Amino acid sequence: MSRMAVMGQPTPLMREILNEIRFVQDQTRVAIAPGRLRREVYEVGRRAIEQCKFGKSFGFVTHGMGLIAHEAPRLWHNDEIGYDGAHAERALEAGMVLSIETGIKDPEAGFIKLEDTVIVTESGWEAYGDSGRDAKAWTAKGASFVALASTLLIAQKFREVIAELYPQKT
Repeated sequence: MSRMAVMGQPTPLMREILNEIRFVQDQTRVAIAPGRLRREVYEVGRRAIEQCKFGKSFGFVTHGMGLIAHEAPRLWHNDEIGYDGAHAERALEAGMVLSIETGIKDPEAGFIKLEDTVIVTESGWEAYGDSGRDAKAWTAKGASFVALASTLLIAQKFREVIAELYPQKT
């Protein structure tokens, strides 16, 4: 999960770019469900990017999360990061943790990025770190609080998932 912050208030350009990035993130989430081919999730995000004014400048990647930040499943081949796309034709499964990342380096607005962590569920997906995805939370003070709160929520959910997968024997 990543969130951005600015000193002062975000400019209209920053808000416009963030809204487009959120659009891509949200459209990509709609495709997440068990049984869905991993490449299909990636392709939905790419199609959303094509609808955006700044889309040609966006960086976009989807990947698994676990013991390391960028791990299987890799949903698509990506030369920039070095993914081979070996998992693109496999189906998503409930319990998988995915990262969806969309960002841009704009000479006027700076680096703007959202990285959302979502868990594939039996009925679709859940996201536990959604605080701070809008420009209201972009002030440095607000972003620090939101990032801390979101991190704590994600950590708690991971503890619950691990406890369910590996129950303590008493």
